[in-house]
Amino acid sequence: MSSILNAQEKWSLNRCIEHARENNIDIQRGYNALANADLAQWQSKLAFLPTANINGGYYWNFGLTIDPITNTRQPGSRQTLSTTASGNWTLLSGGRNIYQLQQSRLNSVAALYQLEEVKNNTFLNIASAYLQIIVNLQLESVAQGQLNTSLKSLERTQILFENGAISKDNYLQSVAQTKGDEGNLTSAVNAVLLSKLQLFQILQLETDFESFDIEVPEVNLNQLSLNDYGRDDLKNQAVQNQPAVRAAEANLESAQYGIKLANSARYPNLFFLAQLNSNYVQGLPYFTDFVELTTYTLVEDPLTGNIEQIPQVINVPDPNSQIKYTVGNQLSDNWNQFIGFGFQVPLFNGGATHAAVQRAKIQENNASLDKKASELAVRQTIERALVDAKNSLALFNAANASAQASELALNNAQLNFDEGVISAFDLGLSKNQYLAAKSQEIQTKFDYLFKVKVLEFYLFNQISL
Repeated sequence: MSSILNAQEKWSLNRCIEHARENNIDIQRGYNALANADLAQWQSKLAFLPTANINGGYYWNFGLTIDPITNTRQPGSRQTLSTTASGNWTLLSGGRNIYQLQQSRLNSVAALYQLEEVKNNTFLNIASAYLQIIVNLQLESVAQGQLNTSLKSLERTQILFENGAISKDNYLQSVAQTKGDEGNLTSAVNAVLLSKLQLFQILQLETDFESFDIEVPEVNLNQLSLNDYGRDDLKNQAVQNQPAVRAAEANLESAQYGIKLANSARYPNLFFLAQLNSNYVQGLPYFTDFVELTTYTLVEDPLTGNIEQIPQVINVPDPNSQIKYTVGNQLSDNWNQFIGFGFQVPLFNGGATHAAVQRAKIQENNASLDKKASELAVRQTIERALVDAKNSLALFNAANASAQASELALNNAQLNFDEGVISAFDLGLSKNQYLAAKSQEIQTKFDYLFKVKVLEFYLFNQISL
């Protein structure tokens, strides 16, 4: 029962907007773009920290190879292991990391405003589709009323025809008018269905379309007012608050930092280095004990010419104490470390830095033009929306007067037809004129409402009925 009630619940404009805010695919893509920008900003912060890496490898060597420990040539096959832990910390880089961080922050701000712009465009499309349904529902109601009137007239005409009070021609004209009104109603029903389908698809709903319906709010045009909407201060404030303009401003500042970032490649880099190394060689002998061995060196006495033996005591490994030299022991014994500072001074790189700076300046100029174009587009949109709203009000007033006159003419034609003064054909003409006038009144009414809401949206960044 709960599912049935939820399926039959009508959709208000606010509900449509909130649903799109959470589920619209374009808006979700905008959130992903914002997440990417935030991730880039997070990565720019980590760029201030040192980098660290561990490298190594286990190798099978065959033939004559270089012993990594004794650095001598050794014949035969063997297995070796090498490990290195290194770190690098950039201390000075011409401000590159700072400019990257500032640029990533501005890119994140631009992505946020671009997301708001996507939301605004989506919400405007929803409001337009929503109001179109209301217009078509009003037209359907008018068409239904016209058909009901024609059916009643047909009943009376048929009685008069059967009693011989009117000609067959008048009777057939009344039948034709009724069939035409049935066609108009069918067209109006289809228009309602298509406009609902359009909103249904904009909302990207997965529910049953047959149960989809909207709330029809009370519309009071007397509450609408265009007073003060043309003030320059209000217009200027609205231009500066529009997400598209704010995004363009952030992109411009980002491009300005892009020039500084490109220029940073002209300056020297200073970095701190640290490294740990160790090695292992398969089959390397290891002795736990050493014995003293006396060797003699023959030296000629320059005064007497006698040959003398000079003893020298050295320690040599005891062959009986040889044990297996494990990987862990070798790595522990063969550690070597170093720390130091390095620098790099850019001298010439084929004009890459100069070209990068020039491209950054061009990008900054394009961003400045984009900002001006965005401000101009918003300002023109507001001015056009104000003019459109005033024109729509004038058209509605004219259509309203025409509809009232057509209604009076239809009522008079109906009385004349009932008295037999005019034919069914003439009555049908009056009905068609009234239907056209009433349709025009409804369309201009909601067109004026929509134009005012669009204007209010750009001026105050809100939309509601």
